[in-house]
Amino acid sequence: MGRPWPFAGRTTQLAQIGSAAGGIVVAGAAGVGKSRLVAQAVRDLGGVAWVRATAAAAEIPFGAFAHLLPPAPPKGNPLGWAAAALGAPVLVVDDGHLLDAVSAALVHHLAAQERARVIVTVRGDAPAPDAVRALWKDDLLPRLDLAPLSPEDVAGILTEALGGRTEPETVERLCRVSGGNALYLRELVLSGVLEESGGLWRWGGSASMTPSLRETVAARIGELAADERRVLELLAYGEPLGADLLAAMVGVPAVERLEDRRLVTVTRDGRRLQVRLAHPLHGEVIRSGCGLLRERATLRELAEAVSAAGMRRREDVLRVAVWRLDGGQAGDPRLLTAACERARAVRDLALAARLGRAAVAAGGGPRAHMTLGWVLHYSDRYDEAEEEFLAAWERGLDDESRADCGLGRAFNLGWGLGRTAEALELFDETYRLISDRAVRQGVRLTRAALEAFTGDLARARASLAEAARMGPYEVPRGVLAAGAVEANLLALEGRARESWARVQEMLAGKDALEGRPGMVAALMDTGVLAALTLGDLAGAERCAEAGHRLHGGFGQWNDVIVRFGARRAQVLRLRGRVAEAAARCRDIAARLPSPSVFAGPWLGELAHAQALLGEAEKAEETLAAAGDAALPVGPAVVLPLESARVWTLAARGDVAGAVEAALAAAEGAPPPHALFLLHDAVRLGRADLVAGRLAGLGVEGPLASLFARHAAARDPARLDEVSRDFEGLGMTLYAAETAAQAATLYREAGRSRAETAARTRAAVLAGRCQGARTAALVGLDAPHLTPRQREIATLAAQGMSNREIAERLVVSVRTVANTLYSVYEKVGVGDRAELARILGIT
Repeated sequence: MGRPWPFAGRTTQLAQIGSAAGGIVVAGAAGVGKSRLVAQAVRDLGGVAWVRATAAAAEIPFGAFAHLLPPAPPKGNPLGWAAAALGAPVLVVDDGHLLDAVSAALVHHLAAQERARVIVTVRGDAPAPDAVRALWKDDLLPRLDLAPLSPEDVAGILTEALGGRTEPETVERLCRVSGGNALYLRELVLSGVLEESGGLWRWGGSASMTPSLRETVAARIGELAADERRVLELLAYGEPLGADLLAAMVGVPAVERLEDRRLVTVTRDGRRLQVRLAHPLHGEVIRSGCGLLRERATLRELAEAVSAAGMRRREDVLRVAVWRLDGGQAGDPRLLTAACERARAVRDLALAARLGRAAVAAGGGPRAHMTLGWVLHYSDRYDEAEEEFLAAWERGLDDESRADCGLGRAFNLGWGLGRTAEALELFDETYRLISDRAVRQGVRLTRAALEAFTGDLARARASLAEAARMGPYEVPRGVLAAGAVEANLLALEGRARESWARVQEMLAGKDALEGRPGMVAALMDTGVLAALTLGDLAGAERCAEAGHRLHGGFGQWNDVIVRFGARRAQVLRLRGRVAEAAARCRDIAARLPSPSVFAGPWLGELAHAQALLGEAEKAEETLAAAGDAALPVGPAVVLPLESARVWTLAARGDVAGAVEAALAAAEGAPPPHALFLLHDAVRLGRADLVAGRLAGLGVEGPLASLFARHAAARDPARLDEVSRDFEGLGMTLYAAETAAQAATLYREAGRSRAETAARTRAAVLAGRCQGARTAALVGLDAPHLTPRQREIATLAAQGMSNREIAERLVVSVRTVANTLYSVYEKVGVGDRAELARILGIT
């Protein structure tokens, strides 16, 4: 790594320590970062004396202070002697819970008599001397309980330590595995568990615990009785376990003792008590102490105990199957197939594939092949998935199984391999082979979804209507599928308000969606499209973030990570945060197989952001890569690339070619996509070519209306209004471009003061767009204000009077007035309110 381990985050806690004039007690678990936090807080202070208490010195009076005190204390008043001998204005006591009684009394005396600023760290779960506890119990010092590191803190530390960015999923995993413990986090990183690729660090998972980390965790666990070790072993391989089950296997006293020692936690889950290890790394250490035979015996014991209890919880089928498989027992194909389905439902795709292959090997038949096919599809292994679906298809199947298999194959062909024509033919073949009404409805609904995905909205609407004519939908599966297809079609047809309402209604039915993450992902994606069409960037961002979280923190559901990573980048771009959008897309570069249906959206967003940043050559390279990586199966895949191509041409200076490309891409595109493409022509200065088409698109919502107003605006005052409305929606780059267009028309009208104001506002807005360089912003510069002018302008924009500013800066009122007059002339405004709006000063 080559860098000292850094300090990052904890800003609130640093401020708390800094503001505690008399001192403070910092409490927390071992390794959580108490000492490092305090060291950071006092590093710039003078006269700091450090005392580090230890168990070894706890039996010696003043043992912890031995290095600070003279060798021989006088008779009489030892506390007074020690306090006088110290003399340091700041005293830091690390691990104050280990102080001997006399040292603890000295610390209490110094705090109570305000002889020093006393900062003490203590283990939150450890007993402390009475004098130390009295520091916060008697309100002599405030107590700060230090929580584990947050994901944001972990990300900041990793950036400093590694000298580069860390993948968000890896940050989440490190946060979870370390438990937010700063010491454990450091040792995990030093173990080599992370791998760097393309400037981004990711979880590699190949390294084991370092000896230092193992010793640290083992010391925290301490000595164990035989029954206590057995409890920890069972939890290490099987947590969480019900308290009653664990008690039946080992006995209640051992569990109680471990809870008292805070080595296990007991929490209520409905009517059950669940027992877990207190820290994830405790399990690593316990497992490392078990040989292979001990491990197998433990796994078999767990499987037998949970099976005997009836496998009443949803996860029990999965856990028992894995325990038996890892314990070397012969596999039951039905159990393995059911476990594979459960692992797929919770999106542990690596485990699901392992269980699926075991089910096939154990003779699970068509159902096992089919279940494995779905797992391989969601694992982006589309060719292997096709083999499994075919293996199931060629065996004898009942109607429902044949339908499931046909749907799976068609789904994989269409959304995985991009062979949409074959997929549509297979839908029809499957439909003809079955007679069950609900199953036939499902086939038509899935066909409608694929037709919508490929942009054939009329056929999709017809397939949806055909399914509805067959009768009521099966509850909940058919109802959910029909609702999701309808919501998506509404969004693609431009009926964004109806689509958004339908999505919110369906997402509110959490019980019906339980165990259907694919359905949730589809709804979230539709929600993003509907919200963007309405100009609701906050709503789009919520859906994109929620969709991204479906991957479960393991980074295994790649298509969701990529799809919603692209959506998050899209929202960032529309907000004007184009550099962040490009970085977001680069983060997901290693997530996709090539070629892939989902390559189009994220490569399109990456090229788009690069073009807006003026990086035309990089954008062209990205688009060229997309030619090999993206399967052109529909507008959702193709149009992000076409939109990026528009702005790549513009970045090359070919504005006319860019406008032509935008118009060509909009031809035949679904209304929401056409909306943005046609408006691109407006942004590039050719509103005259698209004003009528924008007004006639029939897309619902304020954004479509705003785009049409922008295209129709022929005077600068209206463009100013449009620009402010864009800013109100959070579309900062759009607001900057429109303000720049208004400045051009003001100049042509000879209105120099208004031109200056519009140009200034455009420059200020463009300055928030992370280096975006579009045609409308070329040559745009904000007027230069001297430091004194900006200082006075800031105070005036905040509402202070000339006299108040003069008193604050110790200058004359006349000087303030003259300076403000100069600022108004430079900026092109006439009062404080306009100044605040133009310069973005609050």
